Amino acid sequence: MRSVLLALFLAAMTAGSAVAIEPERRDAIVVTGRVWEGFAFQEMFLPSRSSSLHLIAGEDSALSFVGTKEYYWPLSRQVYVDFEAKRQDIDGVLKISKDGKDIAVIHPSPYVILYPQGAVNGHGRLLWGDSALAAYRTYQDDERSFNRRYSEALARQTAFEKRLVKAGTARIKGAPAEVISPPEALPTPSLRLVTAPVRAYRLSVPAGRYDMALYTEERPIEGTARTLDVIDMNGRGVVVADVVPEERWTRPIQSDHPGERIFVRPGSTFYLTLAAADRFQEQDYLSVVSPQTDVVQGRDIVVRRKPADIDVVDVHFGGAKAQASLARFKVEQAAGSGFGYRVRSVKSGEKEDLTAFAVTVPSDGDIVSGQVSTQTSSASAFTRDIVVVQPRNSGLALGLAFLPLLGWCGFRLRRLGTYRNRPAG
Repeated sequence: MRSVLLALFLAAMTAGSAVAIEPERRDAIVVTGRVWEGFAFQEMFLPSRSSSLHLIAGEDSALSFVGTKEYYWPLSRQVYVDFEAKRQDIDGVLKISKDGKDIAVIHPSPYVILYPQGAVNGHGRLLWGDSALAAYRTYQDDERSFNRRYSEALARQTAFEKRLVKAGTARIKGAPAEVISPPEALPTPSLRLVTAPVRAYRLSVPAGRYDMALYTEERPIEGTARTLDVIDMNGRGVVVADVVPEERWTRPIQSDHPGERIFVRPGSTFYLTLAAADRFQEQDYLSVVSPQTDVVQGRDIVVRRKPADIDVVDVHFGGAKAQASLARFKVEQAAGSGFGYRVRSVKSGEKEDLTAFAVTVPSDGDIVSGQVSTQTSSASAFTRDIVVVQPRNSGLALGLAFLPLLGWCGFRLRRLGTYRNRPAG
């Protein structure tokens, strides 16, 4: 009986706690959509109480005003929306103004995002209106055609394998060998992607500060007014690196700033991977992709985009200059109790573990520095200084370690001699 009462009490406490933390929902108009973040389109949500919308110039952004249920979640300190409970698209005319003058009047229109090489590779673009609907129909037709061709090719492949098994069984029983021609290879799927059409407002204005609001019958709709801050992308492109030591290739060291140096041992080899990136002030970028994130004013942020289109780097040590080409490597774990890794070039048919530039440091003890750089002279050129850390002199290190003790002994001996030579009396 006691166990039953205890179970009922705990259930009641749990239910009470769940009710206690249920957040209060309220009707609100929020801004959602797909915004351009310098490389790809990203989903964005701006709460009703956020007065400023931040965008990046260079490509269209698709915005929607949605009436929904909004609530604040104290555990994450963020505002969320419940689109399942309520989602009502607010239709009207979006007006963009600057210094009190309208510079754009935008009506809603269907749009899709076209990714020619897949969403993961970026380089998407927005298509609007009839072009968007036509592109999506073509994409669906292509996908249905591919599915049909793949199913037919897979059936032929299955039939071929069954014939091989049947011919092999007959061959074992003494039948003559049968020549069976293999079917054509399975079709390769296309990376091309077109998203489903959605209605939104097409926003594309130069960098600057604006006011915007949604209007109906020439009157602003309450809760839709926002300040619009648009930044440009000029001069943000940089090349950054990962430094991959051979002994810890699974934990590369990021090098995002030109002033950072690479410390190496003489005779060692390290591996370098380069990436194309954009450099932002943290408040500029995070305000676009994550408006509710707390930012640190004045702090840089580097956003990596894709592997850099660089095949050769220059390597300088002392007065010697060499070049390192982008190559494919296989990483093997060394045998024995010491473990560690060994990096070698891939063999034919192998899958690489690492694609990088191999930089070998001279074993000459007189070389203390070097440099690795790209051949381009543009603003996005890559350069890093290399510091060659020579091995310590064991005898000198031991002498320096005993130096305080020797000094103390000398001081004590000197005091002892002074005490013995002091006149009596």
